[in-house]
Amino acid sequence: MRAVVFVTEETSKGTERSPQEYADPLLVLTGEAYAALSFGELHRRLCDALRDDGSRRPRD
Repeated sequence: MRAVVFVTEETSKGTERSPQEYADPLLVLTGEAYAALSFGELHRRLCDALRDDGSRRPRD
């Protein structure tokens, strides 16, 4: 499964490694983790990430 990446309009695209990567995505999940999440848990994680102070949590 592929990764699932959530970004906002302000998320910078392009890293030194690849122009297709996002420099600081809001939330990144493996395909397996995404498939296993309930909608409520996904919503909570996205809301937490939006409220975050800028230090991103570890990726799943």
